[in-house]
Order: sequence, then C-alpha cells, then structure tokens
Amino acid sequence: MTSTPRYNGIINLAALATFALIPYVLAALTGQPDPNLTGLARWHSAAESVYCEKGLTPTGVILMVETTLFAAALLVTQWTQGATRLGAMGNALKQDGGYMLALLVLIVIPFVIAWGTDSSICIRGKAFFWESVFIDVFVLAILAISYNLMFGFSGVVSFGHAAFFGMGAYSVGLLMHHLAWPWWLAVIGSLLIGVVIALVKGVIGLRIKGLYFALFTLAFAQVFYLLAGNRLLTDITGAEDGFTFAVPDWLNATKNRLFFYYLALVIFVLAFFLVRRLMNSPTGKVLSALRDNESRAQMLGYNVFHFKLIAIVLAGLLATGAGVLRGIVLKGASPEVLSLSYTFDPLLMTIIGGQGTFAGPVIGAFGLHLIEETLRDTVLTIGGVEIKIGERWALILGVMFILIVLVFPYGIVGTWRLQWQKWKAAQRK
Repeated sequence: MTSTPRYNGIINLAALATFALIPYVLAALTGQPDPNLTGLARWHSAAESVYCEKGLTPTGVILMVETTLFAAALLVTQWTQGATRLGAMGNALKQDGGYMLALLVLIVIPFVIAWGTDSSICIRGKAFFWESVFIDVFVLAILAISYNLMFGFSGVVSFGHAAFFGMGAYSVGLLMHHLAWPWWLAVIGSLLIGVVIALVKGVIGLRIKGLYFALFTLAFAQVFYLLAGNRLLTDITGAEDGFTFAVPDWLNATKNRLFFYYLALVIFVLAFFLVRRLMNSPTGKVLSALRDNESRAQMLGYNVFHFKLIAIVLAGLLATGAGVLRGIVLKGASPEVLSLSYTFDPLLMTIIGGQGTFAGPVIGAFGLHLIEETLRDTVLTIGGVEIKIGERWALILGVMFILIVLVFPYGIVGTWRLQWQKWKAAQRK
C-alpha cells in the first residue's frame, strides 16, 4: 500500500501528534498533580511538575530521542530504498520528511536550551527568554511567507505590506480594549478588516501598472502609519505612544510562555502549508505563470486582475494574522508596527532566503532575527577599542546582504536548488 500526496499530510500530522503526546502523557502520569485542581487542570498540573523542572527533564529526553530516531528514519527513506519497505509512512517521509524533522527540532528546542543553560522552560531564565525570541521569529516568518506569496510567487511588488501587519495588531487591540469584544471575536474581526484593506488596495491599486503600483502601496501604508501616530486620535490609538490591552491569562505570553510558543509554532506551520498547498494547486500554477509572463497568461485567457487580487487578499490575510499574533504577544500596539521596516524586513528575508521558494522566506526570517539577537550584546575588542556589534547591526546586515546576493544570486534556497538540479542532471549523463 502506498500513500497519495492527498493522504501524506494526514499521515505526517498523525505521526507528529503521536510524537508530541507521548512525552506529555508520560509526564502527566508520573508527575505530582496540584491537589486543589480537578479534571484536565489537575492532569495538566501533573505534567507541568515534570517538564517545568530545570535542566534536563524526562520530557526533554523523550523528545530528543524521538527526534534522533526520526532523523535516522528520514535518512533511510531518502538515501536507500527504505521508503518502499515502509509503505505509506515511507512515502510520506520521503515527500515531507525534511519539513517534519524541522518541526520536531522546533518542538524540542526549548528543552534543549533549558538543558544547556540549566534553566526552566516555564520560569524566567535563559530558556524562557529564548522562547520569546522564537515567538518573534515565528511571527516574522509568517509575515515573510505572506510577502513571498505576493512578491515571490505572484510577481506583485508591494512597498506597503506593513499596513496589513500593523492593522492586525491595532485592530485586535482596539476591538478588545474599546469595544470589549471577546478575544476570538476580535481575532476574526481583525482578519476581516485585513481582507477589506486588501480588497480596497487590490481593486484600486491593480489598475496601476509597474512601479506606480508599488508607490501606490507605499502611500497607502503611510496613511495608516500617520493616522496611528496622529495626536487627534490619542484617546483611541494612544498616538505615538501606542496603547496596551488585556488578554486572557491562557493567551498571556508572560504567564504561559511555553503554551504561546507552541501556539505561534502551530500558526506558523499552518501558514506555511497553506501557501504550499495553494501554490501546488491550479490557482498557484496560474499565479506562477503571471509572475513569469503576464502577457502570455493573459493571451491564454486568464483574468490577470482576479488572480492578482487573490494573491493580494491571501497575502494580506496572512500578514494581518501575523500582526494579530504580534499584538497579543506584546499586549499592545504602537505606530512602529506600521513602519516601513515591516515592509522591507520581509522583503529582505524573501530575497536572502530565495523568492519563489517555500523554505526561503522562513530561512531568511530565522537567520536574520536569530543572528541579530545573538550579536545584540556581543562586544568585539580590536586594539583596545570596543565595538558593540548590536549597535552596528544595520551595517552588518547591509554587508551580509551584499555577500549573500553575490554568493547566492537566487537566494540561499533558490541557488542551492539550482545547483542540486545541475548535479542531478550531471549524474544522469
């Protein structure tokens, strides 16, 4: 029995759920529950008593062993004929095994950091801090994925992507703070606002061609930025200082950092596979055709306007979702989330990682943010002169960008894929 691509996702999802549940169930069965709690809360408190310990925990050990075994199984399926012997699971591993392994690494990494720093994943410390860093990375990765959908896959150049991201953070906060909407209704309302903004931007802007469209999107985003910082709206938006709002305890990234880490990870994974599924569909093929040769696609009878509008709306929806997540993490919003940096950062991440690739924007987001965070407090001493690397991050980023463009002209993933295809073609000769 072999699996079809339709069922590979279900098989992989079931495997990942099993890997994640085994250590959690064992922790719940062996831990000390809180006697004041009942039901699922009591069960969860027992699990927390195990995986919230400092250093290397049984939960971390199990997850590390599972990840190692999975990596070994993946090597078997990729480099031997093991995929056919494993049947449906083998075919699923061969197709999506790399992505699954990356996801397992992200699941286990808080426990690895806790082990290496002798800290807890639930209490303030090194592991707790790095969880927040990775939450930021997941948010930026979703934003980069959304930009790549519009720019890399569809060929629509936009300089106003920050409008979606910023309005996601603002709208969820304003709806919860001023209108007292429940969190779930505020999230839905924010996503709908993002769709409306995308429709307005697309319907009006797509009638303008080329560079003029890009400039229109820039002006469009700046309108929201200026409104957010306008002192006439201080009572609503807090002007340049922004505003804060309360979130439920279970959504509080300070009180429940590990839960929010996995929540952000799940949303990031869903965004990744949504775009992947779209681009492997007939609609995605048309979007790629528009990017490669819009005139030819139009001659074949495709409605260019409609398909570009689909790309803008879906990209706007994902970027708004990233902004909503950012607003909930920070429990507030300020004009900074509408600034140009949240347009140019995903653009850089997409170009560096590889535009028009699935993993490229993700690698760009992870690489840039983690390198920046690592170098933030680094001090380099040369001849008695101390140079704070973090203060010169913009310069370092510029040099990195130049080097990457020279060494990887199609981005990291794009160039590697091209070289791999050349190597495979040479092996066939």
